[in-house]
Order: sequence, then C-alpha cells, then structure tokens
Amino acid sequence: MPLKSTLQRNNYTNGLFMRIFTSVSFFLILNSCLSFGQIGSEYPSQNKLLSAIPTETQYPVSLYKEATQHTQNLFNGRVYYIYDGRMEEHQFFESRKWDKGSIIFDGQRFDSVQTLYDIVKDEIVIRHMGGEPISLPSERVQYFSNNRQPFRWFEAGKGIEPSMRTGFYNVFYDGPSQLLIRRMKFREEKIKDKSVITMFPQKDFYYIRKNDHYFNVRTKKSVLKLFPERKGELRRALRESGILYRSDRATAIGRMVATYDALAKP
Repeated sequence: MPLKSTLQRNNYTNGLFMRIFTSVSFFLILNSCLSFGQIGSEYPSQNKLLSAIPTETQYPVSLYKEATQHTQNLFNGRVYYIYDGRMEEHQFFESRKWDKGSIIFDGQRFDSVQTLYDIVKDEIVIRHMGGEPISLPSERVQYFSNNRQPFRWFEAGKGIEPSMRTGFYNVFYDGPSQLLIRRMKFREEKIKDKSVITMFPQKDFYYIRKNDHYFNVRTKKSVLKLFPERKGELRRALRESGILYRSDRATAIGRMVATYDALAKP
C-alpha cells in the first residue's frame, strides 16, 4: 500500500479514536468486566454483554471497536495450517466454511469474528486481518460461538468432574440442569484404489449436570435413569416433539433435560 494512503488511513483512525475514546472508555471497562450467564440457542442472547451498555452509547462503542480492531490483542496466536484440505471429510465442527461468531478472549469480548473450530486439535481458529488463519491459545479462550452453538472452556476438576477432559464443551442446554457435549473427531487414514484417504469420524460425549455433579450419558435409558420420578413425562415430551433419539441424540437429550427442569419448578 502507498505510504500516502497508509498515513491517511492512520490519521483517520487516530482522529476517530480521539473523538470517541472519552465517551466510551467507561462502558468498555464495564463491558469487559461483565460475566456471561446462560448461553445457548434457546436461551438468553449471546449479545448479553453488548446489550448491557446503554442504547445511546452502543454506536460509539461499535465505532471504537471498528477503529481499533487491528490493534486488539485478539490477534495473538500462531499460524494455523489447514491440513487435509482436499479431503471430502474435514476436521472442523459442522462445516469447513468460515463462520461469524463471538469470542471471549482474556476476558474481553469480540463479535463478528470469522471462526473455524478444529475439533481434532480442540482449537479455535480465527482469520487474521491479512486473511491468514490463526490458532488462538485455547486456555485463554473462555467462550466462543461457532455455527450457532456456544462453547466454553472447562478444566478437569474445576467446575466439571476430574474424570472429564480439559477443553471446550458445547453448552447445548443451560438451565438449573445442564447438558455439555464434548465434540471430538479422530483422524484416520485408509487405502482406497491405491490412494490414501483421510477420514474424520466423529464421536460426541454427553454430560448432564444434576445436583452439582456431571453424569456421562449416551442411551435414552441412561438419561431416564437420572430422572426416575419423571420417566413418563420425559418419554411423552420426545413423542410429542417428534424427536427421534437415535437420529438426533443431542436435541433429544436437551429436550428431556429442559422438560425435567420445567417440571421441577416449584
């Protein structure tokens, strides 16, 4: 880029920054200190942090973020190389296409970030301002969303059971009870027509929180065993919603847990 254009862009950015810094600095501090509560596609909005800022100041806050996006500490990571990019299967959650999501990194929230989630390596990948993929340090990412699903970082023995692996968990349902899903893929190779084909079979692990403990479940029977006093109501909830357990296990378990919470309300 010509030096003159670069200087003009920098002057514009600096001027914009100075005009809006005073009016929004307090609210940015407030924004970074707020914690997020329940998350999930059926529950409170993932934009809760932004909505906590008064309406009349949201526009200057968005201007500030736009003006300083290239200097934010989100772009701290290592170059990510998309491996096996020509294979029919892939290592990512849901899709190999970039998806716009939110990230909480080092306690600061960033919205409309281009993301990929590599569930083989359990890494969140973002697109740098120059277009290069960057892998963020996982332990510094408290939360992110990808393909309309929220994920949170958990450490074994801290908020989850010691037997559960440290890493990102899909918070599929979050209420008085909770459903966490550990999304995992495994890289495998096989020979087909004298060529090496890479496969990425997926296996998900389901954990229901009840009475401050997480229980690993997989079959419908194992879910019903956790709620013996509500077996009939939970079976009926699945029938009435038309959800088939074997074809959509996550949605089925989520419906059962949400139904239990609704029935357990005083």
